[in-house]
Amino acid sequence: MNDKVPSREAPRFYPWIVALTGMFALFLSNGMTATGITIFDPSLLDEFGWARGDFKFRDAINFWTTALISPFVGILIDRLNPKYLLMLGTGLLTLGYFGYSVIANGSPVPLLEAIAVLTIVALSGIFSLALREMFRGLSWAAAGVIAAVAAALGLWLYSQYWMGVALKQVYMIHLLFSMALSTAGSMVVIYLVSSWFVRHRGLAIGIALVGTSMGSAILPLLNPYLIEAYGWRQAYVYNAFMPIVLFVLVLLVIKGTPRHAGTVALGQSDAIADLKQHGLTFSQAIRTRTFWAIGVSGFLTYYAIFGFVQHLVLHLSKSFDYALRDAGRVLFFFSLVAMAAKLLNGALADRIDRHKVFMGCLVIMLCGVIGLATMQREWVVASALVIGLGWGGLFTLYNMLAVNNFGLREIGRINGTISLLESFGVGFGSWITGRLFDAYGNYQVAFSVQAAAVFLALLIGTQIRSEVDERVLARA
Repeated sequence: MNDKVPSREAPRFYPWIVALTGMFALFLSNGMTATGITIFDPSLLDEFGWARGDFKFRDAINFWTTALISPFVGILIDRLNPKYLLMLGTGLLTLGYFGYSVIANGSPVPLLEAIAVLTIVALSGIFSLALREMFRGLSWAAAGVIAAVAAALGLWLYSQYWMGVALKQVYMIHLLFSMALSTAGSMVVIYLVSSWFVRHRGLAIGIALVGTSMGSAILPLLNPYLIEAYGWRQAYVYNAFMPIVLFVLVLLVIKGTPRHAGTVALGQSDAIADLKQHGLTFSQAIRTRTFWAIGVSGFLTYYAIFGFVQHLVLHLSKSFDYALRDAGRVLFFFSLVAMAAKLLNGALADRIDRHKVFMGCLVIMLCGVIGLATMQREWVVASALVIGLGWGGLFTLYNMLAVNNFGLREIGRINGTISLLESFGVGFGSWITGRLFDAYGNYQVAFSVQAAAVFLALLIGTQIRSEVDERVLARA
């Protein structure tokens, strides 16, 4: 680790390069695992005939695992150069997409078995780290033995029940994706980008978070053409090369945080040598009402948005007979609106009370979800765009609230625990929405539940307030 004493502000353009790199990272990590990947859903269901709830359980596995490991990845964020976490995450994305291209029922597939071994061993290692954190007296040797036993048990269970089953192969790939999301997703990117900005932080976070909407917009727009021309398996292969570009970019351009680069953030006060000195500790943060208000409100909002976005392509193509290309275009325009909202609200929150901006976005999203729940074909596109307008702002604000309201001192653990709650909401949203569709034959009940969740999030959001004095960070 580079422990250089910060001596000067970095060139003014460099923090913005970091923000743009973060945007590209979220374009891939979110688009390839959570939103853009849904354009493949009709092809997979047509080929394998899975029930919608069973298939969408992959998202619950993905995000629940992300939730469980986020606090411990947060410890790594607080201790390691985030550059290396980003590089790890991009490698996992590439491996997972190559794996998707070869899923099949029948005999074992070497690539998929390699993914299974890597995933189980890595999760066992994270499990041992968790035990070390919970039981401080546990030696590394004992933790290693426990990890080895857990890995052996996991591999045995996989060989007995999941090997050679296409749906279970999908589940295993999404376990791998949970680690990609944890290391190259919003938690790492927000920490990295925030560390480079005091002035213009809201705008910088908004720029980075545009990447999540870019993934939702561009991938569903382009992949239908790849699927029609080459088939869905080869389309996965072509997608797998994109994270390699990001890997090289991070390797060559990103230095880490200002502390790793021996410099200071844009607009940082000379009285604060390192932004990691400022803010609440994890134990202080979890004793505040704001921490739980952000976490529970986030759980409910993420439940609603991912219940919607993970089923939008299926809803359009199966409920209203949209062609795959047309469904992709709706997701594209939804994402464009969300993208603009992330930038606009990030910049707006730099100028006026961010809590008021946050509450306004919740009201907008609620109106869109209510419109969606009417199940009227003529309202579905307009409702999706209104949801995008509200959600885009909320996605920026949830991340900004955590950083600005608690500071960067232990933001990895703080944001990791908040992400735990949000990721549980994501997993439940996609899975329960699928289950409700299977039970009722349409999405009306599922969308009504989403509207109720957003309304409750609005009530809880009134309890959020700043817990630190941000004025000491900025240069006069």
